[in-house]
Amino acid sequence: MTAIDRIRAVASLMPEVEERADGAQTTFVVDGHPFVTCDAAAIRVRTSDAEAAAWTSLTLGDDTDWALVEDRIVRSWELTAPPRLLEAGGR
Repeated sequence: MTAIDRIRAVASLMPEVEERADGAQTTFVVDGHPFVTCDAAAIRVRTSDAEAAAWTSLTLGDDTDWALVEDRIVRSWELTAPPRLLEAGGR
């Protein structure tokens, strides 16, 4: 399983997620807003729900802590998803 396959498997568990590929980069969006961008070497996730949202990058490699990556994907979705999805039980 590739890194993008693992990321896709987690992101697709969240409601109303769409995947958009643009060359070597893949972006996952909810309600038209990105919450994960990734390529073979790194993943970027939201770390703030502020209007000028902060993002952080995690390097992907042989020693990747996938439990941490999965947690960050879910949290990024929670920060991005509209309230109606969160009120409906989110994940």
